[in-house]
Amino acid sequence: MRAVRGSRGWVRAGFVRAAFVVAALAASPAAILAQTPMTAVGLGYPVAPVDGRSAALGGSGSGLLGGSYSLSNPADLLLHTEPGFSVSLASEGVTLEGEGHSLNTGRGRFTTIRALVPSNDWAFSLAFGGEFDQDWSNILQDTLRLNDGMVPYEETREHNGGISTIDASLARRIGPLGIGVSAQRLTGSLRQSFFRQFDDPIGGAPVLGGIVGARELSWRAWRFKTGGSIRLGDRVVAGVSLGTGGTLYATPEAAEEPEAEFDLPTSIEIGGSVRLTDQILLTAGGGRAGWSAVGSRDGEAGSAFQSHDIAWLGGGIEYGALSLLGGRLPVRFGWRRTGLPFSRGPEALEESAFTGGFGWEFQQGLAVFDLAFESGSRGDVATAGFAESFRRVTLSFSLRQR
Repeated sequence: MRAVRGSRGWVRAGFVRAAFVVAALAASPAAILAQTPMTAVGLGYPVAPVDGRSAALGGSGSGLLGGSYSLSNPADLLLHTEPGFSVSLASEGVTLEGEGHSLNTGRGRFTTIRALVPSNDWAFSLAFGGEFDQDWSNILQDTLRLNDGMVPYEETREHNGGISTIDASLARRIGPLGIGVSAQRLTGSLRQSFFRQFDDPIGGAPVLGGIVGARELSWRAWRFKTGGSIRLGDRVVAGVSLGTGGTLYATPEAAEEPEAEFDLPTSIEIGGSVRLTDQILLTAGGGRAGWSAVGSRDGEAGSAFQSHDIAWLGGGIEYGALSLLGGRLPVRFGWRRTGLPFSRGPEALEESAFTGGFGWEFQQGLAVFDLAFESGSRGDVATAGFAESFRRVTLSFSLRQR
C-alpha cells in the first residue's frame, strides 16, 4: 500500500455520499484504504484568516496595536490610520505518523487578502479570507481476489476545492470605543474524483477495465459578525467579536442529487495587547465556537465524522528595537493551542504550535514584509493511533498610503 501527497491539503468529505466510490469498494472487500491525515474529515481543515504578524504572535489577530489585516474583529479597522492593502500566503509541510509507517505531504493557501480605508472616525474594508481547505489525494495499491484468480490494481482518489470568505466590514469610532460589523459570504466548490486501474490478471481471472468517476458540488452561506474595542492611549487595546451561525448549503452539480445543509456555529473571540515599553508589546487572545451544531455523520468507506465545540488560546511578544538596512525589524515569538472541529471518533483533536517570526518595515511602515514560522502537532499516536507534525510559513506583504 502506498499513499502520496495532496497538492494543498487533505480532507475526507464525510457529509456527501459518493456512490461511485461505494460501488467500487463493494467490488473489492479486501481493499485497505491508504492512511489519510486526520484533517481530512468533515468540512476539512480550518484555515485561520490571519496575516503574518498575527500568525507569529500565536494567532492572536484581535486587538493588536499597530493594526492587523486579519479577519478577527471588524472594530480593529480603527487601529489603522492610513489606507492599506495586504496579501498573505501560507505554506505548510505535514508529516503523518501512524502505526508502523508515515508519509509527508503539504498544502498552500492564501489566508487573507484585504484592502481597507479609514476616514475620520470611520473605516471600511473589503477582504478575502480562508475558511476550510478541502484538497487531498491518495493512492493505494492492492489486489482484487476472485474465485479463479487475482487482479492487482492501483486506485487514486482526489478531492480538490475548499471554502473561502468574502468579507465587507464597516467600523465607527466613538471616543475611546470602537464598534464594527461584517457581512461575510462563504463560497467555494469541491470536485471528487475516483480512478481505479487494473493490471494484468493472475491465474484464470478475467481482464478488467478501469473505473472512473467524478462529482462536483458548490458551497454557499451567509454569516455576520459584530465587534467592539476599547483603546487607552497608545499603550492598551482590547476587543471582543461575536459571529452568528447561519446555514451552509452544499449543492451538487447533478440536478437529481439532493442539496445538503449544515448549521454553522456561533462564535466569540477576545483579544488585546499591551505596550510595556516603546519596544516591547505583549498580546493574547482566545475564543470559542460551537461546531457541534454541524452534528455527526455516519457513512460508508470511512466517511463518518463527529463534530465538536472548540476553544483556542494564543499569545506572543514583539520586540521592536532592531533594524536592518535602514528598515525596522520587529522580532516575534508566541504559542497557541486550538481544538479541531471534526474527528473520526468521539474525542476532539487538538493542535498546538510554537510560533515566531519577524517583520521588515520601510518608510515608517508604508511598506511591510512579515514572515511567520510555526512548528506544532495534532493528535497522539498512543491514544488515537495516528498523529501529525507540521511546519508552516506565512508570508505577508502590506502597503500603506499617506
